Amino acid sequence: MVGEPLARAGVFAFAFVLAVPFVGGSAARRAAPVSVASVYEPAGVQGIARGASRVRDGVIPEIVAGRENAPEPAPEPAAAPVAPSPPARTFAPPPPIVLPSLEPPPVAGIVLASWYGPGFYGNRTACGQTYTPEILGVAHRTLPCGTVLTLTYGGRSVSVPVIDRGPYIAGRALDLSNATRHALGCPDLCTLSMRVGS
Repeated sequence: MVGEPLARAGVFAFAFVLAVPFVGGSAARRAAPVSVASVYEPAGVQGIARGASRVRDGVIPEIVAGRENAPEPAPEPAAAPVAPSPPARTFAPPPPIVLPSLEPPPVAGIVLASWYGPGFYGNRTACGQTYTPEILGVAHRTLPCGTVLTLTYGGRSVSVPVIDRGPYIAGRALDLSNATRHALGCPDLCTLSMRVGS
């Protein structure tokens, strides 16, 4: 019988202890306002910087054992790993350009002739002359320099020396100089009669 009243008293005491902070302390807290400056600036404590400006800036120092501890600096972010650059590519040189072998041009008969001009003016010919629009002559791949050829086209005939090498296009036997082309009245390509000698 004695145990039951003691148990009830213990439960009552436990409930009382839990209820006191909620009931009794709330009115006391409302009655006394507390400023932030007074909490962080206790009077008479030596070694603490006056914190009015710090509170105004929004920085509140921590107080531990009578000295101010600044917040620890944030750790620096780790550098992002740098991916290794890919190895340099090595390029093989392009294969050499192989020109088709050209048949030796004819030295007489009916041949196809073209002409060459503006891009070559002022250059030296294979036979050592300066190529100009007024020079009479032809380019041939195999005949010796200075060989005189008689050319006939459309009733006109002219005798001119070999002054250069060419043409390097399959099917063509001669490249005419600009003056030779005009003397024969030949268009860009013409089929003409050629013979060695005058």
